[in-house]
Amino acid sequence: RDEGISLNEMAVLYRSHFHALELQLELTRRNIPFSITSGIRFFEQAHVKDVAAYLKLVHNPRDEISFKRLARMMPGVGGKSADKLWQKFNAEWQVVNGEAAARSPGFSRQDAPPAEAGTPSPAQTAILPLPPGEGRGEGERLAKSLARISSSVPKKTAAAWAQFTATIGQLCAPEVRAKTDAMIRLVLEAGYEDYLKATYPNFRNRLEDLDQLAAFSRQFQTVEDFLTQLALLTNVEAEDDKPREDDHEKIRLSSIHQAKGLEFRVVFVIMLCDGLFPSSRSIDSVEGEEEERRLFYVAVTRAKDELYLSHPLMRFIQGGGDAMQQPSRFLAEIPVELREEWNLRPQAPATDFSDMGEATEDSPF
Repeated sequence: RDEGISLNEMAVLYRSHFHALELQLELTRRNIPFSITSGIRFFEQAHVKDVAAYLKLVHNPRDEISFKRLARMMPGVGGKSADKLWQKFNAEWQVVNGEAAARSPGFSRQDAPPAEAGTPSPAQTAILPLPPGEGRGEGERLAKSLARISSSVPKKTAAAWAQFTATIGQLCAPEVRAKTDAMIRLVLEAGYEDYLKATYPNFRNRLEDLDQLAAFSRQFQTVEDFLTQLALLTNVEAEDDKPREDDHEKIRLSSIHQAKGLEFRVVFVIMLCDGLFPSSRSIDSVEGEEEERRLFYVAVTRAKDELYLSHPLMRFIQGGGDAMQQPSRFLAEIPVELREEWNLRPQAPATDFSDMGEATEDSPF
C-alpha cells in the first residue's frame, strides 16, 4: 500500500478456512479493512457456532440463543421443544439461584433475586433442599438446573440430555474452565466429534477447523477474553458486506478455490507448510498430492505483478503443543532464479529448498 497499490488490488489466499484465523484477528487489530470471499465465513460455520455455544452457555447461563442451539442438536428436539425447555430451564435457574443465595451468610428473604413474570419464586416452589455445600458456584447451579428439568425432555432425548448435562458439569470444573482450548477439546471428546461424524460427510475438515479454533484460543487469558474476541470477529464478518463511507478499499481474503478465475496485482499465499498445504491427508496418495499441486498452481497464477509465499516457523499441533514446521514441498519446486528469498535473520545463509530438511528459524518464505 505504501508503494501506491490499492488494497482492492491485493489478495491473501489460503487452502482452508482456518488458515486465515490469525490473519483476520491481526487485520482487525490494525484496523485494516478486508473482505472475505471464501464461502461461509469461518466463525459463521455451524460446527464453530456449535462449540462456541457450549462455551457461551457456561460463561453466561442466561444465553437463550446458545441454550436453544444446543437443545436443537439433540434427537427429538425442534424449535418449539427448545422454546419449552428454555422456559423450564429459566424458571429452574431462578429457583436454584434463590436456594443458593438462601444458604449464603447474611442472607434474608428480601435479598432473594426477583422471579421473572410467570416464574415461581423459590418460596412458592416445592423443591427438595440442596445438600450442604452444593450450588455455590454458577457452574454447579447451571448443571443442577439442567439435571432438574430432565423429566421434561422427550423420551428419545433422555440419553442425549444426560450426556449434555454431564458435559456442562465437566466444562464448569475450574481446571477445565481455566483453559479455553481444554474446554473445546472436552466438547469434542464428550460427544460432539461423534455428532460431526454422523451429521457431515466432510467431518474431517470440520474437526480440523475445531483443532485450529482450540489453538487460536490459547492466546487468550480467559474464556471471557476469547468470547469477546469471537464476538468482535463475528460482528466484523456480519457487517462485511455493508458499505462503509470510510472504507473505500479492502484487501481480499479468499480460499484458493474461491479465487479461481480472478487476478490481483499483489497476491499473498499463506500457511505453506507440509501438513497444511499440501494437507496431511492428501500426501497419503499420489493422486491427492497431485491435486494439491494443481491447487498451488492456481494460487500462484492469481498474481499479476507480485507474489509472496509464506509459511509459519512454528504451529500449535493439537495434543502435541508447539512444533517446528517444514516448508511446503511445493516451494522446493520453484526454480531458484524465479524467487527472492527473505530470511528472518539476514545474517544467516539462504536456505536451499531443493534439499529441505527440518525447518529452522532462518527458513525463508
